[in-house]
Amino acid sequence: METVFITAGLLLATLIVVANYMVKGIGGMAKPLRQVGLFLLNKAPAGLIDLFNDKAGSGTKTWMRFGMAWFFMAALSMFLGIWHRYDPTALNSLSSVGWSYDDGSMLTDYTAIFFSTALNYLLIGAALIAVSRSSNGRLASEASASMVAVLLTASTTVVLLLPAVFSLIDVSNGDEVLETIQNISLLLVGAMLHIALLINVFITIGEREHDDLSPTTWFLVLALVAKIVSMFLAFFGDVVDSTQTVWLAERVLNGWVPLALIFAAAYHIIPFTAGKPVWSASMQKTNLLFLFITVPPFFLSAADGGELLQNIGAILMAIGLLPLFAGSVNMVATAASSPERIVKSPGAFAATAAMMLLPIYAVGGFFTGMDTFVGMDKLGSMAHTIDTGFMSTIGGLMMLAAIFSSYPLAAQKQLAKASNAQLAVWFTIIGGVTATVSALIGDFTAYAVVNSGIEDAVASTDGFFLVSAAMFYFVTLGTILAALSMIHTGRPNNAAYADLAVQSDIHSYTLVEGSTTIRTLLGRGVGIDTNLTIGEVEEDEGGSSLIRVSAQLHNDEVAEYPMPEELVMLAQFLKQSKQSIFEFFNSIDLDGSGEVDGFEFREALSKANIADLPPWEMGRLVNAVDLDGDGRLNLPELDIMISKIRNEILDSEEE
Repeated sequence: METVFITAGLLLATLIVVANYMVKGIGGMAKPLRQVGLFLLNKAPAGLIDLFNDKAGSGTKTWMRFGMAWFFMAALSMFLGIWHRYDPTALNSLSSVGWSYDDGSMLTDYTAIFFSTALNYLLIGAALIAVSRSSNGRLASEASASMVAVLLTASTTVVLLLPAVFSLIDVSNGDEVLETIQNISLLLVGAMLHIALLINVFITIGEREHDDLSPTTWFLVLALVAKIVSMFLAFFGDVVDSTQTVWLAERVLNGWVPLALIFAAAYHIIPFTAGKPVWSASMQKTNLLFLFITVPPFFLSAADGGELLQNIGAILMAIGLLPLFAGSVNMVATAASSPERIVKSPGAFAATAAMMLLPIYAVGGFFTGMDTFVGMDKLGSMAHTIDTGFMSTIGGLMMLAAIFSSYPLAAQKQLAKASNAQLAVWFTIIGGVTATVSALIGDFTAYAVVNSGIEDAVASTDGFFLVSAAMFYFVTLGTILAALSMIHTGRPNNAAYADLAVQSDIHSYTLVEGSTTIRTLLGRGVGIDTNLTIGEVEEDEGGSSLIRVSAQLHNDEVAEYPMPEELVMLAQFLKQSKQSIFEFFNSIDLDGSGEVDGFEFREALSKANIADLPPWEMGRLVNAVDLDGDGRLNLPELDIMISKIRNEILDSEEE
């Protein structure tokens, strides 16, 4: 039997075992293992872990900040690589530090490391936000997550600096020593650090508030498990010189893992922004299942295993388009359920654009990748162009989505410089697509000339690669804009995430003759900083003005504004059905305790055909109504919110 089949069976068996225990749990061993895991996360290694902050969100922010730095280096190095294809002598001056630019291979290798590292950091960070939101609002150990991020960057930096160091000193068998150190740093050390992160994730989801696991959780966990196993396989396959084992490990690391992380981020960012559940549960399951049993069409290399292996691989590549199409259509349809919210959010817009472009790159990757997989290599460097275009465009857009949507959630801050964020998204779309198309035209021109049969024919492709480099510069500019937006978002003086709601149509409020209540004033947007005029009526000569209400009032007494769409629909439902809030509350308070939890509220919204939200999105609605912050809803809280909606929205619509 081929070695690759045994290795693939081992990998799939590991994923099945992990999935089984995620669903069924581990019974009585859960608490002891949790205690051991927490001890390892919070105490090991002794002394080093104490250097990191354990505040909620700190671990995720560390992952995303490091990811932003790697993202900038990736975009810059890819621009230099494309320019180097146009002018191979452009960077010869750097040869003095031991960097060979004879064919640009070293720059290509470094660019691949930069992009894979950036994607790993930013998309894992985005997924960690979703996992923590469905639990206690934090990871089991934020300090451990920060430490893992720092150590991963340290090990990767060592690998990148080693060639320059070895060029300055005379080391016997230098290439072999260098390769060994690189394998240990990138594979063994990376696998051990990802195990620590996986334990952190397992404990976090074990403390979730409901039994359901979000799609993001599934994609994240399976991606981490696949990455850890494939790292070990790649290392030991290289040690025993098993080329098939190494080939499979590379397919997992370069195909399964980045695609799984892309979908992990998309399945949180798009539904969260749209305020709608995932469009199709069946497509979601197809996306998840088939992704991990097929061969992705990106970053393929020739399979040296005979005709049988090539035939099976070709079939799995064809089926591998199915999960990509399923996930793409599912996410685009989810975004289409609330297009106005998606367009207004730079992060969700970037994720949706990535899902729309993914099938195009997948089809291109299938044809060029198949040519590489079967060893024909008739399409020249087109496969490499598609792969880099996929990573820079689809991967770049998803990294922007994480920066603009997930990072503000982690930092509990409002997204700063939203206009720059939108511009960065457009730069990445236009620059990434046009750079890929221009490079493909250049590759095809060279391919056509070589196969024309005309002796001494020369392909003039310099112009295409020049255009490709020039257009990709927009991607680099988008990365710079994203970095600036992240920096300004995390600044202490930036508005807190809770302050997004502190807007009102009035800067003062006049109390005229008659009586009123505090509840009515709150319902009309009056806050503790609003100027109250007693006994005088003044006409407002201009339009509405924007004011800033105290953040303390918002956090303690007033929910976010604009109101969640589901609450507005609930108010409309009560009005149309002529139910009082008292009658509605009694109908959902089945135990008569005077309070309802998120599950009871979710069931009530579903039965009323208002919204069928997944459990992990109920926290948003509960927090909007929960004035005392106890995590449960009571009649006065719901009454205040519905009255506020009627006064501010429904009554104004009737007028």
